[in-house]
Amino acid sequence: MPENTSMIQRLEQARSQGPGALAQACAALLASARGLGALAAARAVALDRELSGLIAALASAQELAICLDELARAARCLGCATCCRASSPTLYAEDQPRLAAAGLGREHMLTLRAGEKVYSARLGRLQTLGRELIKLREQAGACAWLGDGGCAIYDNRPLQCRWLECWSGRHAGQLDGRPRLGRELLLAADPIALALAREYDAKLPAAEIHQALADVAGGEESASAQALAFLELDHGLRTGISGRYGYSVEALFLILGRPALEVAANYGLELGLEGEAPVLRPKG
Repeated sequence: MPENTSMIQRLEQARSQGPGALAQACAALLASARGLGALAAARAVALDRELSGLIAALASAQELAICLDELARAARCLGCATCCRASSPTLYAEDQPRLAAAGLGREHMLTLRAGEKVYSARLGRLQTLGRELIKLREQAGACAWLGDGGCAIYDNRPLQCRWLECWSGRHAGQLDGRPRLGRELLLAADPIALALAREYDAKLPAAEIHQALADVAGGEESASAQALAFLELDHGLRTGISGRYGYSVEALFLILGRPALEVAANYGLELGLEGEAPVLRPKG
């Protein structure tokens, strides 16, 4: 972030309007220099004690510009939470003790099964999984553990969170050689849950569900009956398992993976009725 006349003028103008306007101007300049979104940059500005102190004191534009430049160039996490908003972390075998220390149980995780088509935030596109992944649950597309005060499990954050460095180019793809956490390991002490997971995978292969839903979304009416059968079987299995074995709906996101109806929503489909007959149709 080179110190230039236009930046100084912008900071001077914002300074004359008070701390609120000055904080917004600093966030906009940081967003441009560091490649952050507006919300992420505003968060980073608020979290930096030196910069927020200068803003509160209505320091000179020159002082602010120097501090902004140092922040933009900093080889460290600014706490902007951009990565946390993009996705929740994939879990690795070495994360198991961290999960226990953070008090995270089955209801806080979900399984993405082999054969599923999922969006990769890093690659910016859909990819078909060659092996299952265990992730922390998400809320509105962001990690469920991201709150107003930052990461609620920061001291026990997973390996992927510790590894990512947006400022250096270090990314999750470089962890491919590490052993991942899977249901075979997570459910090893619960043979019933493990057997149910295996049975579900055999009855409802992820690749077949995704293909049927993709065909329906693509306008192939002939695939609708099969897709509906998958949704009905999925619902029946989840209801039966919860009733018979006592596993919560949330725990089944880990044991069985995502419900078929949730997967259908990712294809822009929803369940509706035509008369008394269930149909899969585009949402809205």
